[in-house]
Amino acid sequence: MTSVAPAHRVEPPMTHTPDPAPTSQAPTVDSAVAERPARPRLRDQIAENPLASLAVGLVLGLFTLLGTVVISLLVFALNGFDDRFDRLEARMDRLEAKVDAGFAEQGAQIAELDARLTGQIAELDARLTGQIADLDRKLTALIAHLNATAAVDAALEHRLLVPGAGTLESEGEPPG
Repeated sequence: MTSVAPAHRVEPPMTHTPDPAPTSQAPTVDSAVAERPARPRLRDQIAENPLASLAVGLVLGLFTLLGTVVISLLVFALNGFDDRFDRLEARMDRLEAKVDAGFAEQGAQIAELDARLTGQIAELDARLTGQIADLDRKLTALIAHLNATAAVDAALEHRLLVPGAGTLESEGEPPG
């Protein structure tokens, strides 16, 4: 006898199959977390292994020491620059003082030369004024003398360019 099992109907390939029922992913995530072993906390690990805590302490101390050294070197370098700037500023102040002193010395020499030249110019002016006054007196005397002579008459007759223009010939006529 053959038993007849209910046959599953085979659906044609193009028929619509319903979507599977949506499953929540929370159980999947919970199962993934549940599958991983729980990792012990760092504090628990250090408590269990004192050598690891000593190593961590040494590494932290070494980093602290290196950080302190780096910061100290930076501060030292920056203070070195500050000292260099101070020395440079002091040198510039000394140079400025030297330049100012040089200008003051040159100014004093120029003032001395100016005073000496002013004195010489005043002396020359006085001498020239005296010489001009002397020439003026001599010219005035010469003009007065010429007015009293026959040369004035010859000058008025425009005969000064002729040699002997101031003399009269024996006949009483001017030469010429």
